[in-house]
Amino acid sequence: MGVKNNFLLIFKYLKLNLKKEAQYKSSFVLQIIMMILNDLFFILQWIIVFSLTDSIGGYGFREVLVLWGLSAGSYGISHLFFYGAFNIGDFIYNGKLDVFLTQPKNILINVCCSSTSVAAIGDIFYCFIVFAIAGVTWWWYLAAIPIIIIGGIIFAALIVCYQTLAFYVKKGNAFADMVASSITLFSTYPPVIFDIVSKVFLYTIIPCGFMVFVPMQYIFLSFNIWWVLAMVGVAVVLVVLAFLLFKIGLKRYASGNLMGGRI
Repeated sequence: MGVKNNFLLIFKYLKLNLKKEAQYKSSFVLQIIMMILNDLFFILQWIIVFSLTDSIGGYGFREVLVLWGLSAGSYGISHLFFYGAFNIGDFIYNGKLDVFLTQPKNILINVCCSSTSVAAIGDIFYCFIVFAIAGVTWWWYLAAIPIIIIGGIIFAALIVCYQTLAFYVKKGNAFADMVASSITLFSTYPPVIFDIVSKVFLYTIIPCGFMVFVPMQYIFLSFNIWWVLAMVGVAVVLVVLAFLLFKIGLKRYASGNLMGGRI
């Protein structure tokens, strides 16, 4: 029952956040369109690369587009539903967790869902736009939905884990920001270009391998149930770890004694 209520809470937060942002309709739509155009711009670099070669380690232009789509979609889900997770360090450093501590719902869920990024909707749309450009078969579109949801959960949970460093180190969230940027960067390149050391790094410290590389290789190109289960398992482990680290770190939190409230 508690899990169901938390899921309902997440979607209620999303509804309220979008309703708030939609008050400024022109800005709302413009943010989405500009994000799509921004993402499409980066396709140019791969057009240039593949004008010089047919493939990179077996990955052609089509496969790279799908990688981009999965990466953008996962990024979009994490920032649409859990944008507050990327600001936990600031809340801790500025003593702004006080208002969340007084609420009866789960503190971490409240914090993570407290805000949304409208532009992230553009990233989700972009995922399916590049699928269309790549000319993938129909079931790839359907498979992409649970994949980017799991990828978004992995992204957000991982960031929460690193953001909790702010409980112990002044501006410790700077490392979390670096990890977020690294995930966005590395997940858009074919995994074949990385050596074994880099791959270990990309499957552990910044597990974008489970967000993008695993579904690309073991769902779309060749199916392997064990890798799929591993991807789901990583998502579950990171979520549990995020809640645990946040709960432990919260014991070190010093109130900012701020007077405030949330509607």
